[in-house]
Amino acid sequence: MKKQKKDNKESIYRIDYDKTVIFKERVTRFTVRFEFKGKEKEKGEDFAHLHDTGRLKELLVDGAELLIKKADKEERKTKWDVIAVKINNETVLINTAFHRYIAESIFNNEKVSPFEKPSYIKPEMKYNNSKMDFYMETEKDKIYIETKGCTLVEDNIAKFPGAPSVRAVKHLRELMELKKEGFRAAVIILIFRRSEIFAPEHNIDREFSETFYEAMEKGVEIYPILLKYEDKNIYFEKNVGIVEKSVLFQEKK
Repeated sequence: MKKQKKDNKESIYRIDYDKTVIFKERVTRFTVRFEFKGKEKEKGEDFAHLHDTGRLKELLVDGAELLIKKADKEERKTKWDVIAVKINNETVLINTAFHRYIAESIFNNEKVSPFEKPSYIKPEMKYNNSKMDFYMETEKDKIYIETKGCTLVEDNIAKFPGAPSVRAVKHLRELMELKKEGFRAAVIILIFRRSEIFAPEHNIDREFSETFYEAMEKGVEIYPILLKYEDKNIYFEKNVGIVEKSVLFQEKK
């Protein structure tokens, strides 16, 4: 697929959608109710699958616009998939199924990747009793990588997780073990909302926050990357810094 350019920025991944509708309600963890708009309004309401387990309360508000795509499998109960939500003049990707492909596109793009050119990439590499998102080899290194999607932003600070995550803590501990074994270990944080800096969400998950900084101290590499979803394309915006541990913990005392 041909890459698009906007404001001299090159698309790193394309994500199509079919319609723009109006969000009405989150019915279950994975289902939302929406209403058609414009000339299709007479169709009434329908339901779409939401591929994101986060709370998303600040994004999924009554009246927000959803970008949806027709589901590939006709036998599914929900005929649509949620791709993104439009709110406050911003389009935010809220479909975590694309995180893997966006991350892999970043790894293969020498202009934006935090790593050297990969010679080998394997998704979902088993380690102990779980799977790491990626195992990658470059000319010099063997790297285990976890990816996290971030849509929670407060006061221009991107924050993760949006809900307590035992799984995320487990992955950080496994990356520390891999680092101890001699591998490079890294976390790629894909940020999908405008923000200036990243911090672990201390109020929501204190254990994750403390483990996050422990992992950094033990050599696990953390790369928060700001992305933008526009015109059906994901664009790289910039690399984002991390709030220092002493600053965050002082603020939360």
